Amino acid sequence: MKDKQLKPIDLFLTVSFFGIILFILVLIIGRGLGAEWIVMENTFDYSFTDHFRHIAFASDMEHFYFNTNDATFPPFAYLLYYILYRINPSSWGVNDWKICRDYRYNVIVFIALLMLVVLFYKYICDKVLVKYSNEKRNLLVIATLLSAPILEGAIERGNISFFTALLVIAALYLKDSDNKALRELALILIAMAAGIKLYPAVVGVVYLREKRWKEAVRLTIYGIAVFLVPFAFCGGFAALIQYLKILFFFEGQGYRSWTNIRNYLLSVSDLLGMYERSAYFVKYFRIAENLFLLLCIVTVFRTDRAWKHTLYPAAAMALYVPYSYRYTAVYMLIPLFFYLRDVKGHHKRQVISDRIYAVLFGLIFTVPIWGMLTSLPADFFIFTPIYILMIYSFAEDWFMNRSVRWSVKKKTA
Repeated sequence: MKDKQLKPIDLFLTVSFFGIILFILVLIIGRGLGAEWIVMENTFDYSFTDHFRHIAFASDMEHFYFNTNDATFPPFAYLLYYILYRINPSSWGVNDWKICRDYRYNVIVFIALLMLVVLFYKYICDKVLVKYSNEKRNLLVIATLLSAPILEGAIERGNISFFTALLVIAALYLKDSDNKALRELALILIAMAAGIKLYPAVVGVVYLREKRWKEAVRLTIYGIAVFLVPFAFCGGFAALIQYLKILFFFEGQGYRSWTNIRNYLLSVSDLLGMYERSAYFVKYFRIAENLFLLLCIVTVFRTDRAWKHTLYPAAAMALYVPYSYRYTAVYMLIPLFFYLRDVKGHHKRQVISDRIYAVLFGLIFTVPIWGMLTSLPADFFIFTPIYILMIYSFAEDWFMNRSVRWSVKKKTA
């Protein structure tokens, strides 16, 4: 008898589009009601700031790490932003990002770049998820592009995290190619992603998990080269030291948000009326986030599901970085793609598990408009499903699957 129940991709699309369509209806009926609630920080005053601000930083390539603490990207990223800066007719102060945004040609260039990234996204989707129909792949692209992490996160803020996530997806797809050149390209793409956002370097643990030692060594060499060589154009050794100081400065920060682990716990403490003790709590929340990172890395070696080799590094990218915003949820695209590619559901318990993941991924990549009925910000409803997904996955890999394997061994004996 044919199974008439929803497949994981159908379940994902149903949950995702439910929130998106409901949000559009609320906008239409409420004459824009909900627009400010869903956008980052409830204001459009800083729309596209992460794109134009870093172009403005790149206008002074020798000194931008000394001019501002907000230059948080590795120098490779600023070489790319410098190319964009070169189309401008005159220079400006390193912090004058609004002048950069208001120059009549820059917004057009941003739109053109965004179109290219979306086309790249569709191309990757067609390659990785070839087992699905073109209609399903189109719906997946539309749903994720209209979701809060991407549209009201990475795109609205102009953050390069979306492009970085696509580089990682492409690399993890190419790493298993029969073509040696494409496998090498995968290493270069990961190094480039780390050269743009730094923390995609954690993806290298996948090569260690699969005992691909030689490739792991080459990846390390590529990564170090992409990180260090651009400093020759961005202030040299002194800039490297200053950049490390900037990273250590932000690593010690904590503020109320529902994004990374440290700040999520600070927000919980605030709800409990204990935020005045936040300075005391931060040191323990820093321990918690580092334990989470360690647990992610260790569990990569424990899980027996291939798609989860991508889940744990991506979760570290999304939840570990202490000074981050909504756009980091975009990194959950990485495990979503490989979950949908590999999902099979051979036995009843696995089918149930796969559907749980489908629903949670759908709740991440949607617009959680139902959250407007509460006093909580949109980020709570975007990131809480990520935390639930990770708790469930840890439990599955450390306890549930262990008990299943134990019962199978007993039956075999």
